[in-house]
Amino acid sequence: MLAPISIFAYRITINQSRVTNHHQTMKKHLLLFITTICLSHFLIAQTDSIPPDNQLLRKSSIIVLPLAFYTPETRFGGGAASIFAFRIRGNSDETKPSQAQIGFAYTQEKQILSYLPFQLYFKEQKWFSYGELGYYRYVYQFYGVGNDTNEDDKEAYDANYPRVRLNVLKKVSPKIYVGARYWFDDYQIENREANGLLDKGDFTGQKGGIISGLGLVANRDSRDQVFYPTKGNFTDVVLYTNQKNLGSDFNFTRFSVDAAQYIKLSENGILATNAFIDFVFGEPPFQQLAFIGGSKKLRGFFEGRYRDKKMWILQAEYRQWIWKFIGGTIFAGAGSVAPEIGDFTSQKIHYSYGAGLRIRVSKKDKINLRLDAGFDEEFNFLPYITVNEAF
Repeated sequence: MLAPISIFAYRITINQSRVTNHHQTMKKHLLLFITTICLSHFLIAQTDSIPPDNQLLRKSSIIVLPLAFYTPETRFGGGAASIFAFRIRGNSDETKPSQAQIGFAYTQEKQILSYLPFQLYFKEQKWFSYGELGYYRYVYQFYGVGNDTNEDDKEAYDANYPRVRLNVLKKVSPKIYVGARYWFDDYQIENREANGLLDKGDFTGQKGGIISGLGLVANRDSRDQVFYPTKGNFTDVVLYTNQKNLGSDFNFTRFSVDAAQYIKLSENGILATNAFIDFVFGEPPFQQLAFIGGSKKLRGFFEGRYRDKKMWILQAEYRQWIWKFIGGTIFAGAGSVAPEIGDFTSQKIHYSYGAGLRIRVSKKDKINLRLDAGFDEEFNFLPYITVNEAF
């Protein structure tokens, strides 16, 4: 089935339920993001026949998005992105579908974005693996560290890095998975602004470096769907450490809890809520500090607009299916960052809000194209185009 759609926005991102896709960044003013034009054809191929016993993948769906865009940081860029949803041999039709996403883009500024996030279910969901492989050469913005950084201090810097993020979990009860996590980034910072914060300041990791961390992760998952839940909850708890004896250039430990709840209010109406805390201890590089903003955590704020060692976020979204393959949402959230937990009481609370549309591109697995418009507390506007929900 072919469905042509024209979409206008400055940014195209792809994410999955917890892997964060941490790399979607552009500016607040409408005049500064020059219109992205994505003339997309969603090619959905279903293979529902029973395959031979030796076939590894079954019940698969493929969604392909050619894309083109322009921003002040990248100039013209183009590439392709796709989602592959499937079930691995040994899983029945009642199990959650596995998912692999792949994307690639290249820009006039010789920037490269290549990423492959995935979620895999094995042996009737007794084992679960998720993570990301990628390589990025990109431009980021840095505002400094703290909950009250100045917009005028914003500066751009280039970063190159390969990425490996791997989580392997085993089911220990009907709804709980426990396992191990390994993360690796080789972060190389280039082209810092002369006399800017990273050039003159004293920030850990301002010249780049390797992070290599190992730890524990636990999930509780009672959702009825992976891509568009209507009831249940999902909680992700992580404790892992980066140490020099693991190959890291930095010593720090991270503890985070990401919890989402889904309540069906009517036949087509869903209330989704999300609470997220991220606490970092030790001496992390600045790019590994907890932060606010982006396409998942307080839409309406530039990714990394506020960052520090401790962070909390609360957000809620009402999702309503309107007609056939079209849905709509309204959302709001609040949060802040601080150097220590006890400092939250004296920190300003930042908030954002917005609305969006949903276009269903896979009826079988309930995969949606997400188009959101987020506003921060100063009424600055940021658009988002992604696949799958924010939480």
